Amino acid sequence: MVMDRNNRSHRAKGLPQGCAGTFEPASGTAGGDVMPPAAEDLDPKRYGHKRAVRLVNWRVEHDPTSLWLQDRLKATMPGVDADGNPFDYRDEPVLDPAAETRMIDDAVYREDADGRPHYGRIMRALASWYPNEAERFDMARRIAEDRCDALRRNVIGDPARCYSARLVGYALTRPVRMEAILARPPYNLSAHRMRVGKRYMDRIGAYAREHGGRLPDKRQRDRIWDENMGDFIHEKIAKGVQYGRGMYYSDGSNARPEYHGRPPRLDADGKPFNAREDFERMLAAGRAELDRRPAEFDDVANRMGVVDRMDAHDAFGVDDADAHAAWAEARRRGLDVRLVEAALGVDASDAAAWEAEYQASSGTR
Repeated sequence: MVMDRNNRSHRAKGLPQGCAGTFEPASGTAGGDVMPPAAEDLDPKRYGHKRAVRLVNWRVEHDPTSLWLQDRLKATMPGVDADGNPFDYRDEPVLDPAAETRMIDDAVYREDADGRPHYGRIMRALASWYPNEAERFDMARRIAEDRCDALRRNVIGDPARCYSARLVGYALTRPVRMEAILARPPYNLSAHRMRVGKRYMDRIGAYAREHGGRLPDKRQRDRIWDENMGDFIHEKIAKGVQYGRGMYYSDGSNARPEYHGRPPRLDADGKPFNAREDFERMLAAGRAELDRRPAEFDDVANRMGVVDRMDAHDAFGVDDADAHAAWAEARRRGLDVRLVEAALGVDASDAAAWEAEYQASSGTR
């Protein structure tokens, strides 16, 4: 059995006992002989806004082993994609748990036969934002396992789809970007500030590697931030390209050369605005958000993008909070929310409630 660096067996989350080992304690399963309720009687906030997946989530809640039943994960009928093109996955075999474990290890971390470490796509994508390798490893593994869990839940709800190696491989190679969180409210980081922040975190990681894993103190981080900001600005000037506004040093001074000599920007307490501290606060909040909901790391558009490649509709099911957030953002931008409702399978009753909430919060009638 594959073991990780902490001597834990690599079993996919939720795998039943008697099938390759698990991190989770043994527990009895129930609900196999319980008659499920009607989909309309299930709470959409708990089981999902799409009627088609409510019963799936209810069954999994009452019998977690149903996520691993081969007959539930295999395609039993052909299907038609959103563009009307037929597809047929009945000949594709279901991915077995041992192979899934190896694919997750490839996406996160494994050691070659000679002991050399191999950092997978997800692990590498988190490198800038998680200088501590242990934290980065734990988060990368959670993301990979939760993606597979979300994929299983959707596949067992659609007899035309198969939980195959091809589908799981695609899911595990989806982009992982901290930018997806930091670009959204309440952070609203611009692309330029994001690039500066990423380069800053890369330098923090380099400092830690050069100092035996020790991270720099506040004074040193201010210096690193300022040097990084200056290098970024000068590089953009040399290339003759734009580099955005809102770029500040740790003492509150504007990084744009034409603003040198002006009074520093002040924070809410009247003290010089420390751009390094401001970025670190937003990064900490974004990481906390990721830690609470690792399966939702990619933005909604990225998660739904699997449809374009695999005919795997809603492969990463958008949950209650995500659906509401996507709807609210479209409403604020004046877009046609009916398109969002149709894409995410939002019930008319929920859409009406969100509209009433939006009008009440914005003072409209």
